[in-house]
Amino acid sequence: MFRILSGIPSRLKNLFALFKPHFTKPQFNNFCRTELALISAAKKEHDIKSLNNLFINKKDQSTLNRFFTNPKWTPKNILTQAKQILLKETNKHPTPIPKTQKTIEHRSIDDTVCKKYSPNTEMACYNHSSTQGNILSHDYVTSIYHTNQIKIPDNIKLYGNQKKCEQKNTPFKTKIELACEIIDEHEPVAEQTIMHWDSWYMCREVVEHCKTHGYRWIGDIKGNRIIYFGGERLNVTDLYDRLRSEGRFVDVCVGGEIYLACKVIVYVPEVGEVSILINAQMGTSDVHFLCSDLVELSVFELVEMALLRHKIEEFHKEAKGMGFGEYRFHQSEAALIHAHLALQRTQSI
Repeated sequence: MFRILSGIPSRLKNLFALFKPHFTKPQFNNFCRTELALISAAKKEHDIKSLNNLFINKKDQSTLNRFFTNPKWTPKNILTQAKQILLKETNKHPTPIPKTQKTIEHRSIDDTVCKKYSPNTEMACYNHSSTQGNILSHDYVTSIYHTNQIKIPDNIKLYGNQKKCEQKNTPFKTKIELACEIIDEHEPVAEQTIMHWDSWYMCREVVEHCKTHGYRWIGDIKGNRIIYFGGERLNVTDLYDRLRSEGRFVDVCVGGEIYLACKVIVYVPEVGEVSILINAQMGTSDVHFLCSDLVELSVFELVEMALLRHKIEEFHKEAKGMGFGEYRFHQSEAALIHAHLALQRTQSI
């Protein structure tokens, strides 16, 4: 491999210095070299050797190996520090809001798969991908923190099926349980937190964890879910057919796009009284069903709120374009550390 890096540029050193308190001196040096190598390697496959080979002056590979496989630092602290840096920058130029209005932050939760090629890779199992079907992969449950000014990774957890967890002698946790942990670990910096998720996470456990912390929420709901509307029991798809036949849909323009949408208050077993929003983008056959405890919002406000969840899908795409998942580590701890370091680079103001 052609070596292109002679050292850490001074401007990057100044930025990396903000993370220095989380490391010992040797670890901090490894952190700086790894981050710079990940930036330079982009989407190429990453392992200790390939990252080290990018530098003109190579380092003892065993120290880099320990940096990933036997860390004496906490990966989550790095994401937290990066989040605080961005928040500090945005606070220098805050967006004015009326005194009567609460400050709002959003967190979107979703999972994404990173294809692997060896069944011997720890925690690699067959997971469903919307674009590739069932593939051998690592499945990460992630969250991003976003406001109207920033978008940043906030938490990441590696899922493994029961068999893989038994092989590793680690407790098995469902993706729902991992999502609940992410909710519990959130430390709000705004007056109101709104959680977003897709239909996989629309269940009592996730909603209850939001209620415990006073968070509001909105997420997709499957068309076959049972609801009660006007005292009648029916599923969400039947509700859509009825509302459409009654001409209840209205045109809503959000972000220059026109949507046909309708909002009603229903009762969902195990969740309670909620708003059901049904919307379809004009000129398409895609119909989306959403469920939220934000019952006070108008149709326009709910459509606008629902569209924010797509930020995490955009984020996953951006992250993979910068090398997220492009690693060749056998140990799951090393893979998770790589994920934290790779995601830390995919943030924006």
